Amino acid sequence: MMKLVEIKELPVDEISDQLKKSQLELVNLKMKFASRQLEDPSQIRKKRKEIARLHTIKTQKLHEVISEPKTEKVKKVKKKVVTETFSKSEKPKRQTKKRGKPET
Repeated sequence: MMKLVEIKELPVDEISDQLKKSQLELVNLKMKFASRQLEDPSQIRKKRKEIARLHTIKTQKLHEVISEPKTEKVKKVKKKVVTETFSKSEKPKRQTKKRGKPET
């Protein structure tokens, strides 16, 4: 079982490979559990947590590569534009259909 520090040091490609291996191991553990050959059922829970850690770190690394730093001025301008376009009194009304007998 890999620790979080070890996972963070791996590149994204190796994390993907390790993720596939862990998923296969989880399937094997579930099959052993179903056939009553698994001595320690807590291994299934540990493997699921390891898979979750791998997914989390992989997603974080992918977002670090994709995301670009934004300036604070852009954020302030966007907030100002959004608040000006939809004030509380000018919210768009929802159109609802009347239910009941169809008109003939």
